[in-house]
Amino acid sequence: MTQEHAEISLTLERLWQFSLQYYSVREVKQACLDLQNQFHGNVNLLLLLKWLDEQQVSFLEEDWHKVEECLGRSEALLHSFRELRRKLKLQAPDTLYRESLQFELQLEKQQQSDLVDCINQLPLIKRSPSELTLPSDEYSTSSLTQRYCRQLGGEHLYHAFSAPAPS
Repeated sequence: MTQEHAEISLTLERLWQFSLQYYSVREVKQACLDLQNQFHGNVNLLLLLKWLDEQQVSFLEEDWHKVEECLGRSEALLHSFRELRRKLKLQAPDTLYRESLQFELQLEKQQQSDLVDCINQLPLIKRSPSELTLPSDEYSTSSLTQRYCRQLGGEHLYHAFSAPAPS
């Protein structure tokens, strides 16, 4: 992997807009839900990793735990609220359910804000496009998205994330 320092301009709004657009692809949405529900993955983290892959940048392997740790503040709250919202869907009026869904989206956006703050504090390195597409078990030659899917045991989901995001 090329160890050249990368300068990126990651803002919450940029990641949020990317996420909304990318998640709107039916295959991507289904793979994200499978990653979350079957493999206990974090969709916001996956979306951030995909954004970084698209920018052809990465963080150092030793910083992986820092990125995952920044989810700690919001993950338990988001998970609990998501469970509550699912129960509401069966029992609450439709308007209350829609309001709970909007609140969950606000929690998702806050989690993305935490991720943006974390990434903007890490040294990032440039990667060549060929480094992001090699079918290897080595961290240095797999995309961040692929590595995350593999780490969760859901590597077969990676095919849904391997295509470039729609522009």
